[in-house]
Amino acid sequence: MNGQIRCILLLLLFSIEPLHSALAHPDDSSARLEAMVDSTINQTYNYRFDDALQTTAGMIAMYPEDPEGYLYRCGIYWKMMKEGCDNPGDSTLSKIKVLIDQACRFSELKLGADKENVKGLFYYAGALVYRAKYEMMKSDWFGVMADGNKARKLLEKAVAIDPHFYDAYSGIGAFNFYTANLPWYLRPIAVMMGISGNGELAVTQLKTAAQKGKYSKAEAADFLASVVYLKERKYDDAIFVMRNLHREYPGNLNFIRELCTTFCRVGRYTEAIHYADLALEHPAIVDTCCKTSLAYIRLYRGVSFEKLNQKDKAIADFEIVAGMDNGEYACKQAKEELDGLRRR
Repeated sequence: MNGQIRCILLLLLFSIEPLHSALAHPDDSSARLEAMVDSTINQTYNYRFDDALQTTAGMIAMYPEDPEGYLYRCGIYWKMMKEGCDNPGDSTLSKIKVLIDQACRFSELKLGADKENVKGLFYYAGALVYRAKYEMMKSDWFGVMADGNKARKLLEKAVAIDPHFYDAYSGIGAFNFYTANLPWYLRPIAVMMGISGNGELAVTQLKTAAQKGKYSKAEAADFLASVVYLKERKYDDAIFVMRNLHREYPGNLNFIRELCTTFCRVGRYTEAIHYADLALEHPAIVDTCCKTSLAYIRLYRGVSFEKLNQKDKAIADFEIVAGMDNGEYACKQAKEELDGLRRR
């Protein structure tokens, strides 16, 4: 598969990533299951991954024929991998594959009993997205294409059945925004694959989810701030939303990372340092396994120190990041910053 088609598939998959948005279940009569889902979302957004894994284990034990536990647990593992908390080796991927298969199976059973079961449609779409991401890691590009497109259609069908299911608009809005903003050389390929988007509609959908959604509220707000507003250079709007997200989920290192990045972008270096300090000097965060966000937070604190002519502090941060095993661009950038500082 050529690189251009691969780019489109990546956009498709990550624009409808289902961790906690399109997976709400308004028709679930179980108050206990609802409470467990709420706890899982709060724990995951606050980066309390061990607690979240424990909650989903209980969910699976109590509700073994519902897809929620399997899918939320799968999402936690993916989040941990993204943050460098775990090595995505064969053993971890094998566990993820089992969870995906179970989520697919129980979602299919729900749809077998009722083809217009909105909950079943959403959970099945979520399972297919994770299966496509698994297939991507295995370089099974035909599987990626098939499962990614099928997931998108399921999401659209669910919204058609219940347009007031506001949580769904987070994933649909993200998909619309990405596909509406494809570079010109990818648009013909997108047309051939039946992929299209509407940028104005995307913003409306994302705002709807952020304002009216329950499970997708934070995810939709984060997409608006870190993708839409930054692309449109609405930095004050982005910072306002990011600050609100940080207040609601103070343990979320990604939200702090986004604040540091944005403050650096607009030259507000003192504020970037303030938020970096909140993460790097917090006892519960210092020992966290989340190498990726910590590396970027420290990198942008170093950049801020450098811009404020605090060279020694900048070098100290850059040296730590350069030695971190986070497998991300931050390490390379820190080394380049160090070289530049030492040549001066």
